Amino acid sequence: MDSTVTSALIALVILLLALSAFFSASETAYTSMNRAKVQNLVNDGNRKAKRAMDNYRDFDRFLTTILVGNNIVNIASSTICTAVLSDYFGAELGVIYATVLMITVLLICGEITPKTLAKRHSEKVAMATAGAVHWCMMVLAPLTWGFLKLTGLITKKSADEHKEPSMTEEELSVMIDEIQQEGTLEKQEGELIKSAIQFDDIRVSEICVPRVDIVAVNINTDIETMKNTFVTSEFSRIPIYEGTVDHVVGAIFIKDFFMRYVSSKQFRLTDIIRPVKFVPENTSIATVMNELQKAKLHLAIVLDDFGGTVGMVTLEDILEELVGEIWDESDTVRYPVVKESDGTYTVLGDANIFDVMEKIGQSFDSGGYESVSVGGYIYFRAERIPQVGDEVDAGNVRMFVKSIRNRRIREVTFVIDPSLTELKSGEGEEG
Repeated sequence: MDSTVTSALIALVILLLALSAFFSASETAYTSMNRAKVQNLVNDGNRKAKRAMDNYRDFDRFLTTILVGNNIVNIASSTICTAVLSDYFGAELGVIYATVLMITVLLICGEITPKTLAKRHSEKVAMATAGAVHWCMMVLAPLTWGFLKLTGLITKKSADEHKEPSMTEEELSVMIDEIQQEGTLEKQEGELIKSAIQFDDIRVSEICVPRVDIVAVNINTDIETMKNTFVTSEFSRIPIYEGTVDHVVGAIFIKDFFMRYVSSKQFRLTDIIRPVKFVPENTSIATVMNELQKAKLHLAIVLDDFGGTVGMVTLEDILEELVGEIWDESDTVRYPVVKESDGTYTVLGDANIFDVMEKIGQSFDSGGYESVSVGGYIYFRAERIPQVGDEVDAGNVRMFVKSIRNRRIREVTFVIDPSLTELKSGEGEEG
């Protein structure tokens, strides 16, 4: 073989290896790029970013083009290398040398190195190669069309098959945690975003003030008693019922009451009753908030399946699920979970057990428990009226009833004991 031809073939192999690196880098860049970041650049008017997003949106065609192009240049470079080395070392040795050489070179120069670099700078590489990739998609269109039709027949989906979402809420929460760890998001910002994601999943029955804690007044109550109720409860809105709390007819606002009271004119509670919203207990808090906003109300009564009163919820209660507890000057601050000096936790009986377990970093299997409070879970596990000192286990957590008032669990002590799960697993193995 002429030396000029040999030099030309070697130069061609180098060019083909460069194309192999280009295809490999493009594939990795597009599959690992942050689409939100590139779309943000598109919104800022970046033309390369727009071309990259256009390529990505036609992903099946893009990927087929990359794979077809990569295979063409890899096979061509291996064939040429085999011909050159066979001319120098003979057919048998030439094939062996070419195989070893091309596997090594293709792995290092055509796969590992370009893909590693593209992974580190995926958005930059995707935008830098966007024009060339688009040109390849047009040039190789006849080939890719045939392959797309063939693969479409093989992987054809039924018309009624449900399309999987590109990202679930759980995956989005994990992504927020990762961004938070990188320092891009502050902890409070991350918590606010995750609260917003979970907002629509919370039922109003999970956050409402339970029936037994509602401060309500009978419609026939005299004015002085009503005044004393406002003073002692320190609430600005008090529900009014007729007969029993299951028949709430409205609410009285402290402003309306005392404006009439200080005027020294005779009035009845029925003169100043305002309407309240009634919502089913399984309604999401996002829906309740929307309904309260539309009705320009701040108070809703939560009803069960039979129309009885389950509890009461205010707009402030709903907003606290987004931004955390909102305290004012007159509130007595009571945290649902307090870590003690000995490593145990004091938990309020009406705290959400799922939130508590998440806060203390423990997994929780409800075991069929359908409510949410810590006290309710102890009732569920004990299957009787609990007493102070009673204990139940949940995973690595041992719960001790700390205080009870009127058969209601007020405080519980949580003790984390990893030996609990080890003991249970040991018993399971013996059985």
